[in-house]
Amino acid sequence: NRTEKSIATMKKVAETSEWNFQNKVNLLEAELSSVSKHIDNDEALEKYNKAIEAAKWSKFIHEEGLACELAGFHCNRVGDKTNALNFLSRAKECYNEWGSRMKVKFIDNEIQQINNTAS
Repeated sequence: NRTEKSIATMKKVAETSEWNFQNKVNLLEAELSSVSKHIDNDEALEKYNKAIEAAKWSKFIHEEGLACELAGFHCNRVGDKTNALNFLSRAKECYNEWGSRMKVKFIDNEIQQINNTAS
């Protein structure tokens, strides 16, 4: 599978610079888990959390925001509105700290849509 080959390549690169690449490997694995039918939600969330923590450890606030955003979208897809809102709120904080008003506005809209469908 092409996706798995790409992840394997990224893992090799991460061995040479964990600080720079490990969060990206974790996020790719989380996204693959999110779209895989044979993987349960807990496993996907564990991988998203690893990606978030690795990005935080590397001090990549924008990539931490991206991992939180994608985790939020995953949770929303599986019907877990509470976690979706929590992850998206955390993404908004990251993007705000990073200084991206456009991403903050985008996340605000996503949060509003979830709140509208939850009520």
